[in-house]
Amino acid sequence: MEDCMRLSMRKLALWYTKTFKPLMTHDELDPIMATMGFVGLPPIQGSSSAVAWKEYVYMAASPGGSWRSKSSTCFGATPGGGGCEQPPRPRLPYPRIDGLHIYTYRAFLDAVNFYLDMCDISELFHVRGMPLNRSHDRTRKWRCMEEDDGVFVYREGTLEQTTYNVYHFNKVNNTATGSGGVIRDKGNSNNNNVPVSCFVQLKDIIV
Repeated sequence: MEDCMRLSMRKLALWYTKTFKPLMTHDELDPIMATMGFVGLPPIQGSSSAVAWKEYVYMAASPGGSWRSKSSTCFGATPGGGGCEQPPRPRLPYPRIDGLHIYTYRAFLDAVNFYLDMCDISELFHVRGMPLNRSHDRTRKWRCMEEDDGVFVYREGTLEQTTYNVYHFNKVNNTATGSGGVIRDKGNSNNNNVPVSCFVQLKDIIV
């Protein structure tokens, strides 16, 4: 536990690439999403956690056609699940959007890019590590998230099981085929559930 607390001193955040600034809340994200044709819905309470989530609906036509033309394609179907799902809605925890798991950010960026169809979504948003904040982070509960070049933490309750299943499955498959993965999961896991990692309260170790 002490090693975990000592190492888990950084978090991930969504950065707006054009200004090279991290986006910490939906208040900062909403105007950017609006310029791309997305409208934010009122936040709703998650079904499996105490965390509220805010979704964005795409209202404008993309260069390749409207969202209705894309809705006929299969997107995000789970392996062996069969059938087609509804087009994705970008969503993030509310009100703060920093300190999330990489899979949560990937799901958001993939959903945004489903409509925008950009060659490189990192020209718009990218995910980057940053120090924890004494004011906002000291009383939160965190889980350890290990990455290839260091250890990050993410806020408890901000990684949904379905998101973990999809992106962890893709990571395992990419690793098996030699493509490699960004995140290396080393925690204990039970039947592909979210890894059981150490909880960290950082009241006394944030500098």
